[in-house]
Amino acid sequence: MIRPPRPSEIKLLPQIENQADLRYARIGFGRVIGMPPAAIAALQYGRRQGLLWVAVSPLGRPVGFALMKLRGGTVWLDQLSVLDHWQRRGYGAALIERSARTAHALGFDTLYLSTYRDVPWNGPYYERRGFQEVPRSAFVRPLRVVLLTERSHGHSVWHRAIMRRSV
Repeated sequence: MIRPPRPSEIKLLPQIENQADLRYARIGFGRVIGMPPAAIAALQYGRRQGLLWVAVSPLGRPVGFALMKLRGGTVWLDQLSVLDHWQRRGYGAALIERSARTAHALGFDTLYLSTYRDVPWNGPYYERRGFQEVPRSAFVRPLRVVLLTERSHGHSVWHRAIMRRSV
């Protein structure tokens, strides 16, 4: 089930992101684990704006979340995290679909995200859900800004891809 988070659940979301990121260490991307998770303020803002959802277990506990952001006239799936134990059960796909429907309802025709190109649960996963990599030659200013910001946070731009999906 996908729903907006309750105010009391916001503090759980950075923990979910940190736990979900542990899998990066297994592929040699340990630096991801040291990166700060989504800020509480950004999550609270996303909740107030209707841009944040949680995936909940059958017992009603958050096991994943999606946060969208508006940047330079574009809409982004800024963060998607699902706890390892709950992956491969459709929660991530359901969060993506909710994000796509919301982007469309807000008047956008394209949903963007940035991700690791060759990590199986990143680039290939999003491709299976209708996203396509944006060639660097087609980067408009908001896409270049995202890539440069990610580089300043320690992400290698050569491993990163900006992807888009029509909504």
